[in-house]
Amino acid sequence: MTPSESFQAEARGNIQRLSMDESLGEMTLDWMNRSAAYKYTYHFSSLGRPVIQYPQDIVAMQELIWRIRPDLVIETGIAHGGSLVMSAANLALLDVCDAIEIGETINPRVSRRKVLGIDIDIRAHNRAAIEAHPMASRIQMIEGSSIEPAVIAQVRHIAQGYERVLVCLDSNHTHAHVLAELVAYGATGYGG
Repeated sequence: MTPSESFQAEARGNIQRLSMDESLGEMTLDWMNRSAAYKYTYHFSSLGRPVIQYPQDIVAMQELIWRIRPDLVIETGIAHGGSLVMSAANLALLDVCDAIEIGETINPRVSRRKVLGIDIDIRAHNRAAIEAHPMASRIQMIEGSSIEPAVIAQVRHIAQGYERVLVCLDSNHTHAHVLAELVAYGATGYGG
Protein backbone atom coordinates (compact mmCIF):
# COMPACT_ATOMS: atom_id res chain seq x y z
CA MET A 1 0.00 0.00 0.00
CA THR A 2 1.42 3.40 -0.99
CA PRO A 3 1.58 6.21 1.59
CA SER A 4 -1.30 7.94 -0.23
CA GLU A 5 -3.44 4.79 -0.17
CA SER A 6 -2.62 4.30 3.50
CA PHE A 7 -3.63 7.89 4.27
CA GLN A 8 -6.92 7.48 2.39
CA ALA A 9 -7.66 4.16 4.13
CA GLU A 10 -7.05 5.77 7.52
CA ALA A 11 -9.34 8.67 6.60
CA ARG A 12 -12.13 6.29 5.48
CA GLY A 13 -11.83 4.38 8.76
CA ASN A 14 -12.02 7.57 10.80
CA ILE A 15 -15.04 8.75 8.81
CA GLN A 16 -16.78 5.45 9.45
CA ARG A 17 -16.05 5.69 13.19
CA LEU A 18 -17.26 9.31 13.23
CA SER A 19 -20.56 8.27 11.65
CA MET A 20 -21.13 5.73 14.44
CA ASP A 21 -20.34 8.15 17.29
CA GLU A 22 -23.86 9.07 18.46
CA SER A 23 -22.61 11.46 21.14
CA LEU A 24 -20.55 13.41 18.62
CA GLY A 25 -23.55 13.49 16.26
CA GLU A 26 -25.72 14.98 19.00
CA MET A 27 -23.05 17.57 19.85
CA THR A 28 -22.69 18.46 16.18
CA LEU A 29 -26.43 18.94 15.75
CA ASP A 30 -26.52 21.05 18.93
CA TRP A 31 -23.60 23.17 17.67
CA MET A 32 -25.25 23.65 14.27
CA ASN A 33 -28.55 24.69 15.85
CA ARG A 34 -26.88 27.06 18.31
CA SER A 35 -24.54 28.60 15.73
CA ALA A 36 -27.51 29.25 13.40
CA ALA A 37 -28.71 31.87 15.91
CA TYR A 38 -25.55 33.84 15.01
CA LYS A 39 -25.95 33.20 11.26
CA TYR A 40 -22.68 31.28 11.30
CA THR A 41 -22.88 30.36 7.60
CA TYR A 42 -23.11 34.06 6.72
CA HIS A 43 -19.56 34.67 8.01
CA PHE A 44 -17.80 33.24 4.95
CA SER A 45 -17.12 34.42 1.43
CA SER A 46 -15.64 33.09 -1.78
CA LEU A 47 -13.42 35.45 -3.76
CA GLY A 48 -15.18 38.45 -2.23
CA ARG A 49 -18.82 37.30 -2.44
CA PRO A 50 -20.79 35.97 0.55
CA VAL A 51 -21.17 32.21 0.12
CA ILE A 52 -23.61 31.32 2.96
CA GLN A 53 -22.31 27.78 3.47
CA TYR A 54 -20.43 25.84 6.12
CA PRO A 55 -16.67 25.78 5.44
CA GLN A 56 -16.79 21.97 5.28
CA ASP A 57 -19.39 22.20 2.50
CA ILE A 58 -17.23 24.69 0.60
CA VAL A 59 -14.28 22.28 0.71
CA ALA A 60 -16.51 19.31 -0.18
CA MET A 61 -17.90 21.15 -3.20
CA GLN A 62 -14.43 22.01 -4.43
CA GLU A 63 -13.45 18.36 -4.17
CA LEU A 64 -16.60 17.22 -5.98
CA ILE A 65 -15.85 19.59 -8.86
CA TRP A 66 -12.27 18.31 -9.00
CA ARG A 67 -13.34 14.65 -9.06
CA ILE A 68 -16.38 14.95 -11.33
CA ARG A 69 -14.81 17.53 -13.68
CA PRO A 70 -18.15 18.91 -14.88
CA ASP A 71 -18.43 21.19 -17.84
CA LEU A 72 -21.70 22.63 -16.47
CA VAL A 73 -22.62 23.30 -12.86
CA ILE A 74 -26.28 24.11 -12.24
CA GLU A 75 -27.03 25.77 -8.90
CA THR A 76 -30.50 26.54 -7.61
CA GLY A 77 -30.38 29.42 -5.16
CA ILE A 78 -28.04 32.35 -5.83
CA ALA A 79 -28.40 34.75 -2.86
CA HIS A 80 -25.22 36.89 -2.95
CA GLY A 81 -23.51 34.74 -5.60
CA GLY A 82 -20.58 33.41 -3.58
CA SER A 83 -21.33 29.83 -4.51
CA LEU A 84 -21.58 30.72 -8.21
CA VAL A 85 -18.23 32.51 -8.03
CA MET A 86 -16.67 29.61 -6.14
CA SER A 87 -17.90 27.06 -8.69
CA ALA A 88 -16.76 29.25 -11.59
CA ALA A 89 -13.30 29.59 -10.01
CA ASN A 90 -13.08 25.83 -9.57
CA LEU A 91 -14.06 25.33 -13.21
CA ALA A 92 -11.37 27.86 -14.18
CA LEU A 93 -8.83 25.81 -12.23
CA LEU A 94 -9.89 22.73 -14.20
CA ASP A 95 -9.27 24.68 -17.41
CA VAL A 96 -5.80 25.72 -16.20
CA CYS A 97 -4.92 22.17 -15.14
CA ASP A 98 -6.13 20.77 -18.47
CA ALA A 99 -4.01 23.36 -20.32
CA ILE A 100 -0.93 22.53 -18.24
CA GLU A 101 -1.35 18.81 -18.94
CA ILE A 102 -1.45 19.28 -22.71
CA GLY A 103 0.93 22.24 -22.87
CA GLU A 104 -1.65 24.61 -24.27
CA THR A 105 -2.10 28.34 -23.71
CA ILE A 106 -5.66 29.40 -22.87
CA ASN A 107 -7.62 32.63 -22.88
CA PRO A 108 -8.83 32.90 -19.27
CA ARG A 109 -11.94 34.79 -20.37
CA VAL A 110 -13.12 31.96 -22.61
CA SER A 111 -14.23 28.55 -21.41
CA ARG A 112 -16.60 25.85 -22.49
CA ARG A 113 -17.27 25.20 -18.80
CA LYS A 114 -20.04 27.24 -17.23
CA VAL A 115 -22.02 27.80 -14.04
CA LEU A 116 -25.77 28.32 -14.38
CA GLY A 117 -27.49 29.87 -11.37
CA ILE A 118 -31.25 29.96 -10.86
CA ASP A 119 -33.08 32.04 -8.26
CA ILE A 120 -36.64 33.26 -7.87
CA ASP A 121 -35.36 36.72 -6.87
CA ILE A 122 -31.95 37.91 -8.03
CA ARG A 123 -31.57 41.23 -6.27
CA ALA A 124 -30.17 44.01 -8.45
CA HIS A 125 -27.16 44.72 -6.21
CA ASN A 126 -26.22 41.03 -6.14
CA ARG A 127 -26.63 40.67 -9.91
CA ALA A 128 -24.46 43.75 -10.46
CA ALA A 129 -21.73 42.43 -8.12
CA ILE A 130 -21.74 38.99 -9.78
CA GLU A 131 -21.64 40.51 -13.27
CA ALA A 132 -18.72 42.76 -12.22
CA HIS A 133 -16.71 39.84 -10.78
CA PRO A 134 -13.70 38.50 -12.76
CA MET A 135 -15.45 35.10 -12.95
CA ALA A 136 -18.56 36.59 -14.59
CA SER A 137 -17.70 35.30 -18.07
CA ARG A 138 -18.21 31.78 -16.72
CA ILE A 139 -21.57 32.50 -15.03
CA GLN A 140 -25.08 32.68 -16.45
CA MET A 141 -28.16 33.43 -14.33
CA ILE A 142 -31.87 32.77 -14.73
CA GLU A 143 -34.42 34.59 -12.59
CA GLY A 144 -37.46 32.47 -11.81
CA SER A 145 -38.60 29.54 -9.72
CA SER A 146 -36.36 26.52 -10.18
CA ILE A 147 -39.44 24.29 -10.41
CA GLU A 148 -41.44 26.33 -12.94
CA PRO A 149 -41.82 24.45 -16.24
CA ALA A 150 -40.58 27.44 -18.30
CA VAL A 151 -37.42 27.71 -16.20
CA ILE A 152 -36.82 23.96 -16.34
CA ALA A 153 -37.21 24.07 -20.13
CA GLN A 154 -34.72 26.96 -20.32
CA VAL A 155 -32.22 25.03 -18.18
CA ARG A 156 -32.60 21.91 -20.32
CA HIS A 157 -32.01 23.99 -23.46
CA ILE A 158 -28.85 25.56 -21.99
CA ALA A 159 -27.62 22.15 -20.79
CA GLN A 160 -27.82 20.57 -24.25
CA GLY A 161 -24.41 19.52 -25.47
CA TYR A 162 -22.75 19.50 -22.06
CA GLU A 163 -21.30 16.12 -21.18
CA ARG A 164 -20.92 16.29 -17.39
CA VAL A 165 -23.49 18.24 -15.42
CA LEU A 166 -23.27 18.75 -11.66
CA VAL A 167 -26.49 19.98 -10.02
CA CYS A 168 -26.51 21.66 -6.59
CA LEU A 169 -29.90 22.25 -4.98
CA ASP A 170 -29.80 25.11 -2.47
CA SER A 171 -32.95 27.18 -2.89
CA ASN A 172 -36.22 26.55 -1.05
CA HIS A 173 -35.52 23.80 1.49
CA THR A 174 -39.05 22.48 1.98
CA HIS A 175 -39.62 18.79 1.31
CA ALA A 176 -42.04 19.45 -1.56
CA HIS A 177 -39.75 21.95 -3.30
CA VAL A 178 -36.60 19.84 -3.01
CA LEU A 179 -38.50 16.79 -4.28
CA ALA A 180 -39.76 18.83 -7.26
CA GLU A 181 -36.18 19.98 -7.97
CA LEU A 182 -34.88 16.41 -7.74
CA VAL A 183 -37.48 15.32 -10.29
CA ALA A 184 -36.81 18.33 -12.56
CA TYR A 185 -33.01 18.21 -12.42
CA GLY A 186 -32.48 14.48 -12.12
CA ALA A 187 -29.84 12.74 -14.23
CA THR A 188 -32.07 12.26 -17.27
CA GLY A 189 -32.21 14.94 -19.88
CA TYR A 190 -28.71 16.46 -19.45
CA GLY A 191 -25.57 15.92 -21.39
CA GLY A 192 -24.74 14.84 -24.91
